Amino acid sequence: MPTPQNSATAIAFVGVTVGYEKGKPVLTNADLSLAGPGLFHLQGPNGSGKSTFVELASGYLRPSKGVVEVFGSQANSPVARDHRRVCRAEPALFPSMTVHDHIVLACIARDADKSVALARAERLGVGPWLNENAGNLSTGNRRKLWYVMSTVGAFDLAILDEPFNGLDEDGLREVSDEILSWSDKAAVVLIAHSLPGVLARAAPVFMTDLNTSVSVQRSGSHSGTDRA
Repeated sequence: MPTPQNSATAIAFVGVTVGYEKGKPVLTNADLSLAGPGLFHLQGPNGSGKSTFVELASGYLRPSKGVVEVFGSQANSPVARDHRRVCRAEPALFPSMTVHDHIVLACIARDADKSVALARAERLGVGPWLNENAGNLSTGNRRKLWYVMSTVGAFDLAILDEPFNGLDEDGLREVSDEILSWSDKAAVVLIAHSLPGVLARAAPVFMTDLNTSVSVQRSGSHSGTDRA
């Protein structure tokens, strides 16, 4: 796993203003500091900016004002990318490529061990479809494949947007257990309307109040939310 430049702050927004149309900002002068390792639950009504948060923290979207950092590096930098994994809500798959080849491709891109990723897919119940084209998968198996692809290798930060949608009971249990395990050593941000019971200890982060500093202790219990 990469060594964070700043182990205290996984994600930092400093004076961030961003929007998609001129004069219509989604966030204005937003400040946020998430310190881990541990679990965070990003919450807010539709239209409050949760998807915008994901794109800012991923480095894909740049603010018109302010700074977004991942472990002390600009969010769009190669250093930040090495530390971070992002699983967006909508899978982006090649319909004519097999499940196996999707996973191998993701591992090549991240210099990750394909045997580990394939074993994870097996535990999620995707094993019988490894040689099937992604276009023929059910919704649940498409989402399982996307989740595995998006989280291969070692990381210090994972941002997971609606990772539980479409999962069967066994898949939900396996994903929840993985996330809980990751949170012992990494900061894990969950964007979901509700969390499985095993993840209910996640520290809440509200989009409606982005002047927030949340600190999560290594034990997994959070020290609370301090509002500026």
